[in-house]
Amino acid sequence: MENTTDPTAWLSAVSSVAAAVIAMATLLTVYIAAVQLASQNRMYKHGLSWRAIGPWAPRATRSSLLGLRRTIYVPSLSLKSLVGNGWKPKFTFPVGIPKTPNTHVEAGDNVQAKAGWVNFIQALDMTPEIPSDGSIQLYEMQHASELLNGVVPMPWTGKDLVGICSILGFQSYEKSPSPREPMPLPMQWAGPLGWLQFRSSTNGCVVEFRRRMYMVNQISDSIHRHWESRDMPQEDHFLRSRLWNAIGGFSLPNGDVLYLGGADRCKGPRDLEPEAAEEATEAQLFEDLTSADLSSEDIMLRLFGKKKDRPQALKREADRNNPTQADRGVRNPEPDPLESLLRLELDKVDSGSSGMKELLRPCPGLLSVIINGELAYSRGLSANGCKEYDRRFVSLEDGIDPGRYPHHLGDLYMDDEILGLIKDALLLLCPDGFYFSPTSILLADLNEAYDHIEELPPEMAKDAFDDLHYSLNLCNELQRRRKTGHAMFSVDDMRLLAKASCSLKPIISPRGKPGHDLVWAMIYCPNLSRDVCKSLTSTDITSFLAAEFVCQGGSLGCASLPELSSADPEKPIGYTIPLVADGKFTGTQVLAALAYVFITYYWINKAWPNNVALYDSTMPQNVLMC
Repeated sequence: MENTTDPTAWLSAVSSVAAAVIAMATLLTVYIAAVQLASQNRMYKHGLSWRAIGPWAPRATRSSLLGLRRTIYVPSLSLKSLVGNGWKPKFTFPVGIPKTPNTHVEAGDNVQAKAGWVNFIQALDMTPEIPSDGSIQLYEMQHASELLNGVVPMPWTGKDLVGICSILGFQSYEKSPSPREPMPLPMQWAGPLGWLQFRSSTNGCVVEFRRRMYMVNQISDSIHRHWESRDMPQEDHFLRSRLWNAIGGFSLPNGDVLYLGGADRCKGPRDLEPEAAEEATEAQLFEDLTSADLSSEDIMLRLFGKKKDRPQALKREADRNNPTQADRGVRNPEPDPLESLLRLELDKVDSGSSGMKELLRPCPGLLSVIINGELAYSRGLSANGCKEYDRRFVSLEDGIDPGRYPHHLGDLYMDDEILGLIKDALLLLCPDGFYFSPTSILLADLNEAYDHIEELPPEMAKDAFDDLHYSLNLCNELQRRRKTGHAMFSVDDMRLLAKASCSLKPIISPRGKPGHDLVWAMIYCPNLSRDVCKSLTSTDITSFLAAEFVCQGGSLGCASLPELSSADPEKPIGYTIPLVADGKFTGTQVLAALAYVFITYYWINKAWPNNVALYDSTMPQNVLMC
């Protein structure tokens, strides 16, 4: 009998085999996917654990597909957004991550969250909690990349990280960054909170934060307890002021800024001195040339001016044979802005050791033509309304025109206009709860203004009352510690200075009566602050606090305290201080103003001058912090 194949049965058999193969392949695929997901979950189990990212774990992950699929999120900060949203920083020392609320900090050293981005933004007082009062959340949650060193990394824009680090007082050990090359890796920055270590990896530039050990307070516990319950002062200008200080500027009231640049010897503005007198007559010129013993070069200068203006026949042979680039019509190459800025910083340091005086002169546009203009823009700052000045270094032998520069703070000489700007800038600058982190050139300018405080005697008063009493004790303790040992104040000490200086403001200006000019008087007039300190040691404190100080026509004195008034009984005014409004002040206000200046000086004196702001142009665009 002939065998016949039923087509239907054959197709059914083939279909069954194909279905079995597909089922097996599907099962294998599902198995492999499940193994991969399980393996990925095991990998992320530690990376998303409390020991790795602390309290951010609940917000860092979202699950789907019955928990088989996991999406990772991490916070992202933008400095421009922080400035635009009016962030009021409250920097703290990162002490660690508690496992549950109201528990002690984990004591184990194996907790990675103690040394990473979790600890870093903890110092910025950033928490994962969503604001319940309707305020703006200062960070965004973004998709995270793969694990890095077993931890979910936090992405940073290079410019934002540089800006944050510059106001946190970080410093680089590199002598100077190169504007023509990327930032060299590996590299380490150091600051009062810890260290940042940059290195390259297959994921790009990676930075690791490692905090310092907890620093013990150096200010006594009794003084700390007095202000312990006080709130930290949080002025609207604190953040902008700190950002401007980090790139060499002073904040002014109403959002303006004062920028004091250096002396760029290669590309500086034309010397802004008064125009030369009208051209002298031939008789006067002949008399000038014959009455003085002048060199041939001086005679040529009197007759023809600069070398470029002299007749060709009178130029030196070398100049005739080798004309300058300007004569050939070739323009000098544009100097690199970062090199120019570094030169400005060095000018200030070099001049300080040679006894040179500094003449501050208007220089509109200065900020926009050097690297600081870019630094301001990347930080969300506006240079509109910026008051820009450069400086010229001169020696006393060269002479300083007192009519043109009638005022000076230390070696800084200036006219009436900039004196008013500097007054506004110095009165706005005060402890804000963290270490002062200016540029070196700005710190040097402040040292000129506060230099006389350095020499004042440690003991300012024996007794007073309440906040003033504790402020004076604080000043005395700070002065003694600085004179007798090495002071390395903690973050809590810095916060104490801010609270103390804030508590003095109502005493200086009681019930809305203006008294801040007294602070300016103590800064501007070294004799006044010195004599007040001397008077406190020879006068009963009660009599001093009740004494009446009178300011009239820019002169300040106290008739009841002979050492603080004029020797002429008919003219009891003793100290000439410009820009001080007429009025009457009590000894309590004067003493509070002196204590305020002392506290501000100690804050400035313990500054961490930063140089990492200069890495703005060399830092990679994207950085991962783990």
